[in-house]
Amino acid sequence: MPTQIQQDVFKELGIDQLPLERQEEVLTAMTEVLLKRLTLKVLEKLTEEQRQEFEKLCAAQDQEKITKFFGDNVPGYEQLIQDEIAAFKEDIKKTTDALLA
Repeated sequence: MPTQIQQDVFKELGIDQLPLERQEEVLTAMTEVLLKRLTLKVLEKLTEEQRQEFEKLCAAQDQEKITKFFGDNVPGYEQLIQDEIAAFKEDIKKTTDALLA
């Protein structure tokens, strides 16, 4: 079941009208896209050496270390996340509005 924040986003985007099962599918898809966008933004800010370190952390699948690595190596990491979430929501809203128009 989506969290309150997710429900608020769904309501804002009009996704809250979908059946719960479909909402969960949309949430999964949106999360995957957002994570890919965030990863690309972060990778742009890393040196080649840092990218290699990131690849090692990904191979180890240690999310805590990955998050710490980003915080230590990407200036303004938290703000980058917030900015990318806002941009993603805006892109989704535009797409949703265009589909419903």
